[in-house]
Amino acid sequence: MARKQNVPDFNEQECPAGEHERPELLDKPELQPTLVSPLVVEVDFAELEDGSLLETVEDPDDSSKSLLAVYKNGEVRFERRLPAGDRVLVPIPRDRHIIKHVRLPRGINLCSSARSLFREIQSIISRCLDLDVDSKRLLAHFVLSTWFIDQLPVAPYVALVGLPRSGKSTALSVLRLLCRRALLTADITSAAFYRVCDRFMPTLLIDETNTAGANRSLFHLLRTGTTRDVIAMRKEESFRTFGAKAISWTELPNDPALNSRCILIPLHETDRIDLEKPSDPGILSAADGLQQQLLRFRFERYRALNLQKLPGDEQLRSRGRDLYKALALPVAEDGAACNFLIESLKMQQKSNREPLSPRQAAVLQVLFYFVHRRTLKGTCAVAELATFVNSLLRASRERFRMNPREVGAALSSLGLINRERTRTGWRLWLDEKARKRIHELGTTYGFDSALRYEERLKGCELCKSTRG
Repeated sequence: MARKQNVPDFNEQECPAGEHERPELLDKPELQPTLVSPLVVEVDFAELEDGSLLETVEDPDDSSKSLLAVYKNGEVRFERRLPAGDRVLVPIPRDRHIIKHVRLPRGINLCSSARSLFREIQSIISRCLDLDVDSKRLLAHFVLSTWFIDQLPVAPYVALVGLPRSGKSTALSVLRLLCRRALLTADITSAAFYRVCDRFMPTLLIDETNTAGANRSLFHLLRTGTTRDVIAMRKEESFRTFGAKAISWTELPNDPALNSRCILIPLHETDRIDLEKPSDPGILSAADGLQQQLLRFRFERYRALNLQKLPGDEQLRSRGRDLYKALALPVAEDGAACNFLIESLKMQQKSNREPLSPRQAAVLQVLFYFVHRRTLKGTCAVAELATFVNSLLRASRERFRMNPREVGAALSSLGLINRERTRTGWRLWLDEKARKRIHELGTTYGFDSALRYEERLKGCELCKSTRG
């Protein structure tokens, strides 16, 4: 128990004036209450405990300023400062050196359905670009997905490929009008890339990528930016590069890993004279109104995204399946749209597949022939496999050869790891699982084409199942 302190009692009746004066007490000024200012926090988007959703938008009356659009229970209001517990939330200032170039909605407007928004997006694209129907649909899916980027499993990419004067810059300008938080740039450094992606998660639109400096570094940043959980470390700071991106190329780079992450949109020079420019007042007005509807659509669907499994999506490889989910989530209730995405991505994954190395290809080709042209049961000696691989390389006039250790390394990279060491060397088990894996790889990489019409393949059940 705390001891009670003896404090002198300075009652006037007991201590007349002038007696037992304590100047150090009498002269001390009274303590004044201290005002504690609430913490001011800048937000680009926030989900509050009371269910409110906040989004930074452009002030429609002053393009140099920003507001917070506050959505709750179907109602929207705009605030410059929003108290939230012990904090005051404010929008990110519009005059920041990077944010001022990011396109923001200038308000919010009612929208009807995902299908109607989809049609309006395609309409604006059609007014400015001469594209085939499928390409316009894929671009429209990309635009819709950018409005839910913080909800998606992976960030979708678009690769706009075409010769000079094919409309690549125009396509990027159209995407800038429609995508969420679009930022168009002709060049970007690694430092700026980290800062803008980590702080604001924009839809980054990069024009004429082949002319940008430090391509190798940029390609690495683009590859890592598709995955949400990848963190970049720079000078004891961590950054996220996650976000939707559209990149223009005169030709695809020699980077299969990056290409396989992109939706390919081919462009060509057109002789149409009825196309409008993205800077035309009619296009700007239509895009401005559409962005306001897209923001409303984001608010209404933010907690309701749910993608049901559709027949056929299992034919997509892991990277294609993730990309499909990202594009299909905003239109999950539209079965026709989802089926279109599945078929389009199945077609693209054939051309975007990362190729095997020459060593992997040689080993796989020999294995595929082995399981059809020879009766291999049980195991296969890795040294014997190396002999056949070198025979194939010699016949193909390749200059390199492979020893058993290199063949073993190629087997591991192909997922054929069930091997055992014997007195005569390593042996590969060719059980049912290994044979199925060889068939899948052979079909995927086209090694079955040379044998497709041979009698020995017609009775192969594994070949039928992998091709069917």
